[in-house]
Amino acid sequence: MNKHTLFVNVQDYYEDLVTQLATAQNSISMTYLSFDSGVWAERISQVLITKAGAGVQVRLMVDEFGQLLDEPRHVLENHALLNHLRSHGVQVDVYRPAAPLGINNRLHCKFAAIDDCTVLIGGSNIGDYYTTWTDTNLRVDGSLGNTFHRVYDFVFGHSQNGEANCHLDTNDLRVGDDRLWLTVPRQRFDIRDALLELILSADKSIFIRTWYFLPDEEMLEALCTQARRGVQVNVLLSHKTRVRLVDLANHIHVQKLVIAGGNVYRFTGRYMHSKTAWNDHGDVVLGSANLDAHSMRHNFESLLKINDSKLARELQHSFNADLATSSRQKPESYLARSLAGKALSHTCSLASPWL
Repeated sequence: MNKHTLFVNVQDYYEDLVTQLATAQNSISMTYLSFDSGVWAERISQVLITKAGAGVQVRLMVDEFGQLLDEPRHVLENHALLNHLRSHGVQVDVYRPAAPLGINNRLHCKFAAIDDCTVLIGGSNIGDYYTTWTDTNLRVDGSLGNTFHRVYDFVFGHSQNGEANCHLDTNDLRVGDDRLWLTVPRQRFDIRDALLELILSADKSIFIRTWYFLPDEEMLEALCTQARRGVQVNVLLSHKTRVRLVDLANHIHVQKLVIAGGNVYRFTGRYMHSKTAWNDHGDVVLGSANLDAHSMRHNFESLLKINDSKLARELQHSFNADLATSSRQKPESYLARSLAGKALSHTCSLASPWL
């Protein structure tokens, strides 16, 4: 059986990541939207360099846009850091969309696979500023096989500078006892299907933590239908994100769910970057995907589907604790907004498939 270790504190997650990377004997495959220069990137880099020097195959893939835009002030430092890793034997790959200048088809996966026995996955990229955010990450230990290492090859095969002949059967990606689902831009929407199944199969309760809350019409209707049936639907989203238009648009989606009887909470701390959901059957989905069109259809995303009642209870405990830093939404919450604010939210909501 796989062992699941939950991290709700990003600094603890990074500490464990450094520890686990140091145990690698054969291979390390890591993918992130960004690997940002700073204290934690330096610590992780030192481990990667040491492992590469010891003969371990060490690979790091970052998204070209993410590396430039996640923290624009560090562009030069980031470039130097990647070159430093290369010069010490680390294979560093930069993902570029096959369509030139494409803003979709981004690499948004966040995982570190170590040999065939450990993977760390979740919402956090590598960057010091993530330690000030609330996020959810997971370590999985077991006889996991080489699935994540093959996913690395598959994703890079879709890059302009990758090998296009890398085949992967995305219908059957097993990670020990768990199932791995991907979003493959404009080809496979399996993460969306897995989340929809988790919502529809719930009999008593659904819990969702998400950075963006912009579900498509079918997904939102599924949540509303479950709420009307008496299923307890609970959503915790970040009140503020880095994209102001998203923050304005989600008021419409929230209002529809609240009117249907759902419980929606806005996390009012700095940022809440988690991407996970679970139901009363102990079914858990956790990975890189937000609840929006880009994650469901347009970016490379990875997500584990797990059946683990203990993990679900731990997630719910963290959810409940964060309600102390959250504002519950009621029908009057939206009605109290100004006319201009409502109009702007409606406009942004109409544009939400492209945000």
